Amino acid sequence: MEGACDKEARSITRQTAERIGVREPSDLLGALAFRDVTGTLTEEDAGRAAGVVGSEEQTRYAAALSGYEKGVNRRYAHFLQEFAPGEESECHTRLLAAIISGDVTGLGAWLDERHGPGTFTGLFRTPGYFDPGLTA
Repeated sequence: MEGACDKEARSITRQTAERIGVREPSDLLGALAFRDVTGTLTEEDAGRAAGVVGSEEQTRYAAALSGYEKGVNRRYAHFLQEFAPGEESECHTRLLAAIISGDVTGLGAWLDERHGPGTFTGLFRTPGYFDPGLTA
């Protein structure tokens, strides 16, 4: 889950920036990049990023930043809100533990307890997941 890993990386970056006193740049593109890496982009920022005018590289970067925010980070936040309302942090922690350890037992049981049997399998595994004919 790219969104889970990115959320955690941005949290670590935000805490580090706060601890060592790195401040948000004053220029638009610098501010957007800072907010991106610290996880503080707003929906308005994502829209502003898509409209950044500059060099071709800057314009492509801003468009990619906006697309990634909408396509990965916002979707992950929506997933947490939908499947763990009021428990988003707990779900995120369990999901990260499953990603890092490779053991999905705890996450699966937690989701199944809240949403019924087979929730994990239905969300994260394609119908052919257990097909012995699949090759890596």
